[in-house]
Amino acid sequence: MFTNIFKVTSPGVIEEFIDTVEIKDKVIIKIDTMAICKADIRYFKGDRDKTVLEHKYPLAPIHEAVGVVVKDQTNNFKPGDKVILIPNSINLEEEKDKEINRRLFEKELGENYCQNAVFRSSTADGFLRQYYSCDPSLIVKYNDEIDSKYAVFSELLSVSNAALRRIDFTKAKKIAIFGDGIMGYITYILLSNLYKDKDLTVFGTNKEKLSMFKKAKTYLTSEYSKADFDTLIECVGGNFQEDVIDSMISLSIVGADLILMGVSENKVKINTRKILEKGLCIKGVTRSSKEDFEFVSEFLNNKEVIEDIKPMVLSLNKINNVNDIYRCFEKEINNKTIIGKNLLIW
Repeated sequence: MFTNIFKVTSPGVIEEFIDTVEIKDKVIIKIDTMAICKADIRYFKGDRDKTVLEHKYPLAPIHEAVGVVVKDQTNNFKPGDKVILIPNSINLEEEKDKEINRRLFEKELGENYCQNAVFRSSTADGFLRQYYSCDPSLIVKYNDEIDSKYAVFSELLSVSNAALRRIDFTKAKKIAIFGDGIMGYITYILLSNLYKDKDLTVFGTNKEKLSMFKKAKTYLTSEYSKADFDTLIECVGGNFQEDVIDSMISLSIVGADLILMGVSENKVKINTRKILEKGLCIKGVTRSSKEDFEFVSEFLNNKEVIEDIKPMVLSLNKINNVNDIYRCFEKEINNKTIIGKNLLIW
């Protein structure tokens, strides 16, 4: 079986290819809804080190996708099942005996930290294709009644859930999210629905964006100067990450936990003196594991969660050819003022 697949071949260039869809012992999925990530945009624009990009191109983008099962040779799913596509895969048996991974299988971590982990749209081709086949362990069924335009946010929700697994909520009383973008909003959805008894504050730089965080206290970072929080979560990354981490250190109480989720292409300076003086603990979080996707598939059954997700659907864009894909990437590149995504629909 064959499918069309679209790959970034050089900065600003997307080309169509024909790819083989494996059938034997695989689940065959018709991908229906996709979302573009900032990482996809970096690869599309060539906003990474040239030596890195030389080893990436050609690369099919997209790691946020959902679809419908067409056929399952393994008999784990039935045709018509709605499924979330898991972008990361790993050979766990190979990893378990490696000394470097001796802490890998602690509950708060996950298989995505394995050194040989494969991640779609980064170290392997992503989901910008019509048909996809995989091992049944790499998809998670979600409720048929949930619209795919909401379920496509599952990957982002899974990453935030991976971050929350690093927090001891028996100790967390006053929590602060730093970042009024989509990752900050996704983390807010999880916290505000799972831990309604916690004191939640969101810091950002855009008052219009902050108005979306209706179930939390919101401030511009410059408006707040009291060291007040025991758990602080960074959802910014990029060029502003250094300033945000500095603010987090300043606003944390003694012994606080700092969770870093953002990605920066540059080295970030951190005030180690203040970290030592306050006895702070910093934890880094990247991507998510299958258990996070399984959690999210259940989390989406909460109607209040779906209501929180709805404002993030900015537009639905029908994809028929490479020109349609270009238009969607341009929409996302120019989307700097609103929390949400312009989704791709086959």
